[in-house]
Amino acid sequence: MSHLLAKPLFFNRRIVFYLVILLSLQCIIAYGALLVFDSLPSSLTDMPDDHVVFRESQRGTVNLIRMRINENKNRPLQEVVDELQPYFGYSIEILPIDIALPHTVSHELKNLGFSYDSDKEVVYIDLNDGNLLQLGPIVMRDILQSNTMSLTVFLIIWALFSAIIFFILIYFAFSAVWKDLVNIRQTAEQLGQGNLKARTENVKGWLFKPLANVLNNMGTHIEHLVSTNQTISHAMAHELRTPLARMRFELSMLEESNDEQEKLLLQKGMSDDINELETLISASLNYFKMQQSNIELNLTQVSLKQWSEKVCQSLALFKPKEFELTCNSQDVLAIIDTNLAETIVKNLLLNAFKYATHKAVLNITKQKNSVIIEIDDDGPGIPFEAREKIFMPFARLDTSRTRSTGGYGLGLAYVKLMAEFHNGNAFVVTSPLGGARFVVSLKSNDC
Repeated sequence: MSHLLAKPLFFNRRIVFYLVILLSLQCIIAYGALLVFDSLPSSLTDMPDDHVVFRESQRGTVNLIRMRINENKNRPLQEVVDELQPYFGYSIEILPIDIALPHTVSHELKNLGFSYDSDKEVVYIDLNDGNLLQLGPIVMRDILQSNTMSLTVFLIIWALFSAIIFFILIYFAFSAVWKDLVNIRQTAEQLGQGNLKARTENVKGWLFKPLANVLNNMGTHIEHLVSTNQTISHAMAHELRTPLARMRFELSMLEESNDEQEKLLLQKGMSDDINELETLISASLNYFKMQQSNIELNLTQVSLKQWSEKVCQSLALFKPKEFELTCNSQDVLAIIDTNLAETIVKNLLLNAFKYATHKAVLNITKQKNSVIIEIDDDGPGIPFEAREKIFMPFARLDTSRTRSTGGYGLGLAYVKLMAEFHNGNAFVVTSPLGGARFVVSLKSNDC
């Protein structure tokens, strides 16, 4: 198939072979249709019946023979017939009137005075004296038998013109489609060989454009997954290095120490490091699982105002003393997954509690078919060059948002991932309060 697509459409021998087969079938169908048409009754085809044509073609001969016999009534019938025989290319015989004949032939003989038997190819003449004359057999072939050569020539010419027209139509109708198919195949091969940046371009035909879009989206998704997984793998290796180094140091100190109190402290430190490793691995696996799964949204219609007030009340115990939290929300209905939305709001507000100085403001509004969540704080803010990086797994800033604040840098990665599950997005800008404004959009399925 690969070699078939690689060659130009017009010069592909396999395609030419298929077209020749199709044209041969056309000839067979045309000839068969002609045979079927010839076998149909004349009442359906509006064509004269062969039997009638052959019978009427002998009417003049029949009348001339009768006239000659009537002119020689006084002579023996056989003698007159013998005189007529040399003028005909078929035999003339005298038969008795009561000879057994097919019903249709007898009926025709009675009504017309003569009849044609198409099975035996003979003509019967009633002489009205108790005798019949039989003329024949008369060899009279139908149009298919007598014009075989003409029909063959016609079919050859028809096939030739059909081939030319068919090739022209196929070439102009499918050359663009063929180019699109070759383009898609080449992109698929490049993706299969590991070039994840390969994309299908310049596909214009309506037939394969949806397929090209699906292939491009798949390539983009795979590239994103591979890039994210590589980033996470490198970040995890870096995160694991610190507790492992501490454990190695503590193990070395434990072997050298003779102080029981110091040994207990070292053992506790190693236990804490093991717990840290378990927590890190568990959080990483959960993120991997969530990233690669297709979460089914549990959509519920809620009042944004009532829902946001409950979320803010649930965080009252985690809010630092003398910290000001303001929750504002439109009093409108929206259809969202409240569990995902609540997790997003809690993660962002807990971040605000850590990094803000004195104040954070939650604003929830509905714009068209989206719910917009905005959280402002008066903290140090996010540098412009780090505003995309902080949504990557294990990402941390080197300023006030440091390792000492705890966590593994997965909170904002979870926020962005859950927003994408809800057909939305997450980003950060500068807040009017001087710190960071985190903005999350969630699609509301109201329609």
